[in-house]
Amino acid sequence: MAHRQGLTDLDAKSGASGVDSSVGACVGDCPRCCAKVTEEQMRTIFSSASATKITGVTQAFNSAFEKFELNRCLRKAHFFAQIQQEVGASISVMAEDLHYREAGLLKNFEYFRKHPEEAKLYGKTDEHGADPEAIGNRAYADRNGNGNIESGDGWKYRGRGFIQITGKETYQNVQNQIDARYPGSGIDIMTNLESTLEPKGGMISAMAYWRWKKLNDRADNGDTGEHVDKITDIVNYYTHTRAERRANFDTTKVVFKVAECTNRPK
Repeated sequence: MAHRQGLTDLDAKSGASGVDSSVGACVGDCPRCCAKVTEEQMRTIFSSASATKITGVTQAFNSAFEKFELNRCLRKAHFFAQIQQEVGASISVMAEDLHYREAGLLKNFEYFRKHPEEAKLYGKTDEHGADPEAIGNRAYADRNGNGNIESGDGWKYRGRGFIQITGKETYQNVQNQIDARYPGSGIDIMTNLESTLEPKGGMISAMAYWRWKKLNDRADNGDTGEHVDKITDIVNYYTHTRAERRANFDTTKVVFKVAECTNRPK
């Protein structure tokens, strides 16, 4: 009941909060497609985040959403449904820690299935803790543009950010999008990997990833659970949280008034 009350309050206040204030020329006639997001909207989506994080996320998105063409109500709803699942209601942005148990390494990574003795050596057992750096360098070696085990790329380019960017090639492709679409942003995730854990760097790199993977096109296809799943296939194919992402979208499509949008693709 409290959750639905929050949405009702948001809807009642949206006219006064600036949600309908266009920040640029829109395709179509919906005044909300190119409107900046508000802190009210972000508080509804990230219900337990601190005021500082809400402000940071709001400002970061508003600085760049038109550059990455997140300028339709439906695109915003799909984007934030995924981000909400990746960082949680409190916006807890973390790097992949890789503290796997031996059994987890054998289940999740081909390298360790081929080298089970190393799963026991580096994974957590009853005798010792995990060695996450050694795990990352083996699990992600020679994948997604990473070098071999000795290069250290697997650990260096492990998953980070509002959408978990993983692998040197992925980091570089995301940075290429930032450079092309938002020059002067001050964000360089290749030289400052940890910037993906901060509100501005995390949000902008997630938007760049979204544009690079052409997820706006998928978002434009519709507003059913099946459409959410097709985006999840790209963001996190192996996740066990498909139902949660669909539930998130049930919230975000109300937050962004998708049903009222007059600029939905036919």
